[in-house]
Amino acid sequence: MAKVRKITRKPAAGKNYYLVDSNFLANKHIPPEHAPVGHERDRVLACRAWWNEIDKQLEDKRARVYVPDICIAEAFKVLAKKYYTQRWFPNAVSFARAKSLLSKDIHVEPRKLKLLRRNIGFHDVSTNRDIIISVDRFFEIFHNHKKNVQIADLILISTAKYLIDFFDIPKDRLHIVTLDVPLREGVAKVVELPRAYDPTLRSHRVERVFV
Repeated sequence: MAKVRKITRKPAAGKNYYLVDSNFLANKHIPPEHAPVGHERDRVLACRAWWNEIDKQLEDKRARVYVPDICIAEAFKVLAKKYYTQRWFPNAVSFARAKSLLSKDIHVEPRKLKLLRRNIGFHDVSTNRDIIISVDRFFEIFHNHKKNVQIADLILISTAKYLIDFFDIPKDRLHIVTLDVPLREGVAKVVELPRAYDPTLRSHRVERVFV
């Protein structure tokens, strides 16, 4: 097993940059008590522990979170599925609260955007030409390694490449966070991308990653 890359809570210079998928984002706003006892609740708790760390870094202006626009849409879909199909949320009020908290993370008021010294923690990333061009190449890599992923997953890793190439984000400061196993394993086959984290893995738990 490959050695797990550590994340410094207080980098000497710059920030930590987190690129997150839809399930990890949605789990931030699912109260653990709403998840079924056992495996599912443990997964939510593991994600929320990571989010506690990320939120602290955001408050200290030591981090930034990037989310592809398609992952934002899917995160709302995840919450809806938990309410309408899986019945995790006990009532409409708790479901509406989860959606409201997710919206609050993503939405930025125009007044805040106009400030001279802006500290915007969450940034949505539109699926542009440069991201789309990478999708085909990454699909071929994943296909050759028999890693079956969805288009949203390919857009996520294409966004990672885009952030490195066009935003000049250092590879060792970009942290891909996903709960998708084929995606995480496929990313490890792409040499120009950093290895991805899955907070639900024992070896990727908060106490083992953050230093």
